[in-house]
Amino acid sequence: MKRSSHRILTTHVGSLIRPPQLLELVRALDNGGTGDVRVYEKCLTDSVAEVVRRQIQAGIDIVNDGEFGKSTSWALYALKRVSGFELRPVKPGANPFARGADRERFKDFYAELEGGNDRTWSNVTQQEAVCVAPVKYTGLTELQHDIDNLKSALNSVRVEEAFLPVAAPSSAIPDRKNEYYRNEEELVVALTEAL
Repeated sequence: MKRSSHRILTTHVGSLIRPPQLLELVRALDNGGTGDVRVYEKCLTDSVAEVVRRQIQAGIDIVNDGEFGKSTSWALYALKRVSGFELRPVKPGANPFARGADRERFKDFYAELEGGNDRTWSNVTQQEAVCVAPVKYTGLTELQHDIDNLKSALNSVRVEEAFLPVAAPSSAIPDRKNEYYRNEEELVVALTEAL
């Protein structure tokens, strides 16, 4: 990490809002693979370059890729990059995402998130991740794409530093269930080693 003795360097972490075209392509690929992978990859590369430029315009010194290569949420993308989990429908009344004050305050958001309409971008709150086998990292291709897209975006700009954000192992795949390891600690250790 770079140090500065003359001013505080600025950065942020978190998933940034994806452009509508990128979301449409992600949906098309996730919902039965009907999308064009080459079109998606070009849009992703261009979108990462644009989000890097926008961070610089906002005064961010240490930029990131906006987590655009992680097509789901910041914590659930690991499901696409590790083995050992299976997704199961959440049993009626057992949805951990169906509770809380946010459900009341942000009804429109949740309706869009889960609504089964053309704006729905994720079904993560309708499924639970269950560990049923050893956790191993399988996402080297996706990781290399993330690295390549960020490096490409950095070629034409000047920044202090750049990084790829990742979820901490203990918060990756929240509300996960464990049917393989002896306890939660062993599962977190396995996720740590894999990620």
